[in-house]
Amino acid sequence: MDNQEVFENLKAIKQTLINDGFIIDGIFGSYARNENLKDSDVDILYHLDKVFYDKYSGFIGFKKLDEIKEHISKSLGKKIDLAPKTNLSKTAKKYILNDVIYV
Repeated sequence: MDNQEVFENLKAIKQTLINDGFIIDGIFGSYARNENLKDSDVDILYHLDKVFYDKYSGFIGFKKLDEIKEHISKSLGKKIDLAPKTNLSKTAKKYILNDVIYV
């Protein structure tokens, strides 16, 4: 799967997850820079809105995040890393936010 296919698939996946309050913001890292290799993972920036917190409180929320990660990974046929936009350190913001291709 090339970069454009990953991007297009993420746009479609984003639409399926919005109702659960999981919002995919974009991709960063090697796929965003067109430096990915065959075995590169896909780095995804996301945030959660009120809907997620209302539907999935406590441990159920952690379980749901694992399910979402597995769903995205299977859909893309790639390993993925999820980075929550709201919890980025200053250093991470510097590198990630300059790199993001928004979906």
